[in-house]
Amino acid sequence: MRHTLILLRHAKSDWPDGVADHERPLNERGRRDAPRTGAWLVAESRVPDRAAVSTAVRTRETFGLAAEAFPAEPETVFLDDLYGASPGEMIEVIRATPESVGTLLVVSHNPGTQQLAAILADGSNPDLVARVHARYPTNTATVLEFDGDWATLDPGGASIVAVESPRG
Repeated sequence: MRHTLILLRHAKSDWPDGVADHERPLNERGRRDAPRTGAWLVAESRVPDRAAVSTAVRTRETFGLAAEAFPAEPETVFLDDLYGASPGEMIEVIRATPESVGTLLVVSHNPGTQQLAAILADGSNPDLVARVHARYPTNTATVLEFDGDWATLDPGGASIVAVESPRG
C-alpha cells in the first residue's frame, strides 16, 4: 500500500521568562503561519488520516491551528515520546501506525524532524533532500511517500515529494 508521511516542525514559538521549554507557546508569527500549513496541505491534497503530535504546547498549538483547514480532524494522538525525540525514536512512533492509515502527520521538534526527513529520503529527489539538509526553519513540512507497511519503514525507504515552509 502507498503511504504518505508528513513531517512538520512546529511553528515559531515564544520564549517567555520563567516558562519551561515544554510549555512555550507559539508567538504571533507562529500563530499566523501554522494555519497556512493546514491550507497548503489541503491545497496539495495531503490531508492526514492520523496525527501524532508532541505534547509540548507549541506543537499542540501548531497542529490545532493547521487542522482548522482540514475538512475533518484526523484521529490524533499526543505523545510525550515525540518531545525531544531522536530520529530513531520518531521512526518507532511512525512504525506503530496502523496500516489503515494512508497519510500520517507527525508534528514535532528539531533537530529530530529535520534529521529524520533527510534519513528517510536519502537517495530520492536530490534537490529537495539538499534543501532539507541546508535549512529547516520553524513551520516546515516535508511530504514523503513510500510503498510498504508503516512497520517496515527504514532509512532511505521513502521518496521526498515536497518541502514547504508557509509564511504569512
